[in-house]
Amino acid sequence: MDKKELDQRIAELNAERERLSGELDKARIEAREAMIAGKKPGGTAAALAERIAIVDDALAELQDRSRGAAESAERNNRRRRAEAALDATSKRAKLAAEVDDALNALTSSWDAYADALRKDVGQVSGAGGDLTAVERALTNNRAAEPLVKALIQSGGVKLARTFGIDTPIRERHAISLVDAEGRVAESLRVELLRIKASSPQPYVSREAQAELEKMEATR
Repeated sequence: MDKKELDQRIAELNAERERLSGELDKARIEAREAMIAGKKPGGTAAALAERIAIVDDALAELQDRSRGAAESAERNNRRRRAEAALDATSKRAKLAAEVDDALNALTSSWDAYADALRKDVGQVSGAGGDLTAVERALTNNRAAEPLVKALIQSGGVKLARTFGIDTPIRERHAISLVDAEGRVAESLRVELLRIKASSPQPYVSREAQAELEKMEATR
C-alpha cells in the first residue's frame, strides 16, 4: 500500500473501532443487567473487547507503515531536489567556465591597454587630447562580490582597483566562479550522501556513511 491507501485504511479502522466501542458499551450494560437478574451473561462483550484489541493492533501496524512511507517519501523528495540542484549546478559550471575564460582574456587585454596608455598619456595630453573618458573609474559598492572575487582570481587586486571597486577582499580570498560552483556541487553531493545515510536499507546507509567519513577526512 502507498501512504494514501494506508491513511484511508487507518480511517476505516478508526471508524470500525468507534462502532465496536459503542457495541461494547451496550453489551456490557446487557451483561450487567443479566448478572443483576441472576442470569448467565452472554459472551458478546468479551468477543467485542477481543475484536477491538485486534483492531488496535492493526491500527498500530498501519500507523507504523504510514510513518515509514512518509519518511521514505520525504527522503525521495530531498534526493530529487538535490539531484535537480546538482544538475543545475553542473550547467551553471559550464557557463562559469566561459566567464572565467573571458575574465582571463580581459586581464591580458587590460594589461596591454594599461601599458600602452601609460606610455601614450603624455603624448596624447601634450597634443591636447581629452583623457577624461579613460581616466574615469566605475564602482559597484560590492554589489557583485562573487564577480569581484573571480576578477581578483584572474587579475589580482590591481585589476579590481583599476575598475574602481572598493572592496576589503584580498588575493587570499580570491576564487574563480568555476571553483565557487564546485563548492556548491560538493555541498549537494554531501546532501545526497546524508539522505542515503538515513535510508532504512543497511547496505545503502553503510556505504553512504563511509563515503561521508572519507570526504570529511580529505578536507
